[in-house]
Amino acid sequence: MDIKSKNENRADLNKLMAENDDFFATFGAMDDAVYEDGVIPKKYKELTGLSISILSSCEECILYHLQGCISEGANKAELIEAIKMGVIGGGSIRFPSARYAFKMMQDLGVL
Repeated sequence: MDIKSKNENRADLNKLMAENDDFFATFGAMDDAVYEDGVIPKKYKELTGLSISILSSCEECILYHLQGCISEGANKAELIEAIKMGVIGGGSIRFPSARYAFKMMQDLGVL
């Protein structure tokens, strides 16, 4: 599945969940609010989200936060450092997530 299809699928399923239970709409709004600019700039929140996504092995989240980082102006070195933080936090078992992140960076034109 290409990146555009992955993004459309995520949006469609988020909408489906929110239409069927208010919990998902509320959670989505809370997530959006937390990642907005605040005391911590959005760029750094997205980089943190990328590290957490590596640590939790969530491929969908890795792509989402990579795109967020890129849209906030994060450069290649910052992305790689955030990926390394997730790997070091979780150990070598996080290498598959790091590999996925590097593949998505390649597909997004960062590498």
